[in-house]
Amino acid sequence: MLPMTTTTAPDPATARLRPLPPTAIAPVRLAGIGHYFPGEPVTNAYFEQLDALGIDDAWIRENTGIVSRHWPADEKERAVEMAAKAVDDALTAAGLDPDDIDLVIGTTSTTRPRTNPSSATNNYMDISLPLQKQVGLRHATCFDVTSVACAGFMYGTATAAAMLPALGMRNALVVCAENPRPILNFDYRYSALFGAGAAAAVWSAQTEKRGLLDVALHADGSYFDAFDIDENDKMLMRGREVGAVGPQLLSHVGQEILERNGLSVDDIDWFVPHQGNLNMINQVCRTLGIPGERLLTNIQERGNTSSVSIPSCLSENLRSGKIRSGDLVVTIGIGRGFSWGAMLLRIP
Repeated sequence: MLPMTTTTAPDPATARLRPLPPTAIAPVRLAGIGHYFPGEPVTNAYFEQLDALGIDDAWIRENTGIVSRHWPADEKERAVEMAAKAVDDALTAAGLDPDDIDLVIGTTSTTRPRTNPSSATNNYMDISLPLQKQVGLRHATCFDVTSVACAGFMYGTATAAAMLPALGMRNALVVCAENPRPILNFDYRYSALFGAGAAAAVWSAQTEKRGLLDVALHADGSYFDAFDIDENDKMLMRGREVGAVGPQLLSHVGQEILERNGLSVDDIDWFVPHQGNLNMINQVCRTLGIPGERLLTNIQERGNTSSVSIPSCLSENLRSGKIRSGDLVVTIGIGRGFSWGAMLLRIP
């Protein structure tokens, strides 16, 4: 089943959260960001041909907001190959070379050893180390953050911001890459949700706190079973549980990051949510009072790209000029576990 957004959870995880002050985050700025989507758009007509699903284009649009998504056309184009293109894009935007990168944090929710490896040359699931080799990031310390799925960009960014000053580093890459098609079970309607792609962000240390301003992160393992892997190594998602709890958690963390920074919705130029389901996004916007003209989405053409969704949406709107220098942006996202959070950043 796809996520439903009208059910109320009897015991929301937000009831167990304690308020925290704004984080004393080290001064870092978004120096550059890039994205990549493989192949031609895969329209909803693909799923209309799958008789077992019993859905059509109108149903998918109504229940998810998705019109198309991307999947690699070539089996040799896997997560790392896509990530390399996003990294090239981000480095160009930042005006940096591979040798300038001191830290690489990779994140993905869809790679699997052997059944969906991250690279065309190896059967492991890692992103950062094979990416280092492919792009020539020879001076970088590399590791992956994988347990938080769709929240990986926020968790990776918070980790990078902490490590840069702690280790005397200058520039970090947070790289997200997703290739869901090999692990989708096309007997379930939620297979229509997911798309592939990659995004990469360069975070650079600075002396003035005028970039990444605050990060709020939370986790509640009591919802760990909302996602699973079946006996055929395909993804299982309990959509009703996600739809019941997800909007509450996103609304709460969005309100949290505003309140602890003394801000209101009116102070924010753009809201960038995790692109999981357009109905869920709209429910969160109604709860927080976010006007549609300040909401940024790309789920309609890209699908749910998991960890890639927030940074790719940022990248596309920066590239188009919609997001401008000086804009104040809030991102909110939720991933497996559940793990969820929000970021407040000023665009340099």
